[in-house]
Amino acid sequence: MYVHHVPGRLRISHVSFRCAPARAEALVALLDEVAGVRSAAINPKAGSITIHYDPQRQSRAGLLLLLEQYGCLGVDRPASAAGLGTLFGRALMGALAQRTAHSIVGVIL
Repeated sequence: MYVHHVPGRLRISHVSFRCAPARAEALVALLDEVAGVRSAAINPKAGSITIHYDPQRQSRAGLLLLLEQYGCLGVDRPASAAGLGTLFGRALMGALAQRTAHSIVGVIL
């Protein structure tokens, strides 16, 4: 699951929005009735929903809870040890590449 949030706009990518488009459309209809929600739109190809809301009347946490209660967001399984190793390896390689780039720039200057 990917969440992008700025107050007043919440965008969530999740496999359920791609795999169950009819249920996702029903969710949009439900969200249109929620106090503080200005609009909601599904992008089934991207597997995402974008919700525009009034931050004075609604919260990110409240919207996420509503989506979870509706069954659109399951609890993600903990990452496996192999998955954590892959993430750590990518982070380490990124840090080394950044450090190498800074060293090369320092030598050139």
